[in-house]
Amino acid sequence: MTATTARLNYIHDTLLGPIAKSAQCNVVITPITPGAFQVQVLSPVPEDLHKADALTIFLSSKEHLTGTVAHTRKLDNGDLELQIDV
Repeated sequence: MTATTARLNYIHDTLLGPIAKSAQCNVVITPITPGAFQVQVLSPVPEDLHKADALTIFLSSKEHLTGTVAHTRKLDNGDLELQIDV
């Protein structure tokens, strides 16, 4: 498990429209299938990240991953695990 610092841009869709947020976090990214990957956001986790509907992870100025949040799970240690479909 190798953690990387990344900027997370995420959107939460509400009845009043989408709300865009951004946070700097330590993450571990694991490929699942060619069309999906898992992101473990290490604690401390932004308090509303579990409500995200879409996520873009900026690993560097030229490398990023984008997708739709398919599943979230809060872990016992305070981390948040997200399954992202691209």
